Amino acid sequence: MTTAGSRWGVVMSRNAGYSDQVVELDFLYPSEGIHRRWESGYRITSMAATADQAAFILSIPKRKLLDETQETLRTSAFPSTHVKEKWSKNLYIASICYGRTVC
Repeated sequence: MTTAGSRWGVVMSRNAGYSDQVVELDFLYPSEGIHRRWESGYRITSMAATADQAAFILSIPKRKLLDETQETLRTSAFPSTHVKEKWSKNLYIASICYGRTVC
């Protein structure tokens, strides 16, 4: 998923390895919705934002994952130090986007 200005680009695939999928779309970071979905077994699989909206795709994998650790971070500058610290704990960047948020 991507954006250009106020336009959205979405790629959908058959047999992508998910049993269910939802979209959290909001004018700010949809923290409450994301946490509610996480508790139901969904994981963030994509995200994108325009200047006005942020969209998070959350999916339930068909196969149970061994380690389901996932973190999100909102910041105004690229978090180089934070990312390097997470790499040492085997957490890697899966998606990144730019958009309006409230920290």
